[in-house]
Amino acid sequence: MKYRRLQNFIVARLDEDEKIIESLERICSHEGVTGGVILSAVGALKSGTLIFRRGCQGEFNEHLEIIGNGNISRAEGKVKVHLHIAGGNEKTVMTGHLVEGVVTVFCEILIQTLGFNLERKMDHSLLNQGVLNPYVLEP
Repeated sequence: MKYRRLQNFIVARLDEDEKIIESLERICSHEGVTGGVILSAVGALKSGTLIFRRGCQGEFNEHLEIIGNGNISRAEGKVKVHLHIAGGNEKTVMTGHLVEGVVTVFCEILIQTLGFNLERKMDHSLLNQGVLNPYVLEP
């Protein structure tokens, strides 16, 4: 993993076998970012876990060329990355909330920091409905 920060922007390159969510959380924790926008995530994954819809989560173990965007916030005192991706190859297309993904070749990510905290709170009503990521943004 390599990254560079210039004022309100962070550019990161993740390499083979690095985990996207874990790496972004580490970068943001190191840089003190608890409010940001993932403007772009472009690259390839070889495996991971996606949430497709309420109560439906699945694994993939094949090369996917991906694009994505999302945000950076804080939940329960820790950095939380919320990233949605669309990915595909010659056989399939998948989209959803990325729980975690393992990079193949590389992945390039651009983050804009906001300069203020974004907070997420557990929404127990969503949890009771089977929502697998029940943390909602507190505007």
